[in-house]
Amino acid sequence: MEVKWGSVKGAFSHKTYLKRLTTLHTRQLRGKIKEWELPPDWKRTLASYKASGFTWQTGDESATGVILYCPVCRNATLIQFFKHTSADLMKVYHAVLASYHDHHSNGRVLWAVFDIRSALPERFKLLRYRFDAGRFVLEFDAGDQKITLNRWAPASILLNDKTLADFVEKIPEFAEGDAYMLTTGGCHAVIGGVSPETIWKRWMRRFKFKSAYLWFRVWHLEEKNRILGVRVESKRPLDSLMLKQICNDYESL
Repeated sequence: MEVKWGSVKGAFSHKTYLKRLTTLHTRQLRGKIKEWELPPDWKRTLASYKASGFTWQTGDESATGVILYCPVCRNATLIQFFKHTSADLMKVYHAVLASYHDHHSNGRVLWAVFDIRSALPERFKLLRYRFDAGRFVLEFDAGDQKITLNRWAPASILLNDKTLADFVEKIPEFAEGDAYMLTTGGCHAVIGGVSPETIWKRWMRRFKFKSAYLWFRVWHLEEKNRILGVRVESKRPLDSLMLKQICNDYESL
């Protein structure tokens, strides 16, 4: 099978994307792609999308597929299944389509790269990233808030003859504010940067100066030999439930 997807700007047209599919293949396929009426069970399964079907055959090669458009996240997706279309395989294709989702329904977006995975509130967009030997950094921005995900490895080398607090103190981005150690979720962690609301912070936030609030958590995953860190900057008071959710959803695979 093959899956292709992308965001749509402006109006969406199934015929336009069907023509685009034709141009992505060899000349032998051009003119061979035809619209195909989706089976009733496929229509019910794909009811949340604007869906259309297509089929093509040239020589010994053939495929059956769908073009899906989601009006919520504005993603267009092309899914096609190659070769045979027996009754048994059509059931398999239907099961695959039933499992497909192009966005989360819980208001969070899943980000996964190399050995880390995190689910963040959908308003946060990827701002920049850096992958160095021993450290990954991903920064996300939502205008009035920023989230930075860190991953260090191998922890056994980085923490050699030092505590997690000693390690954190040497990192400039985590040196601000008071920090304390605790054990949470079976992991040693360092938490810091939390400070109460003040008139000065309200004034800084109003005029969009440097973020008035800072919070971070760094924890050691011994079984993974990794150190994970979350740093949040904000111009308004931080939501403790959001911070907890971000940390709970951030993991090393």
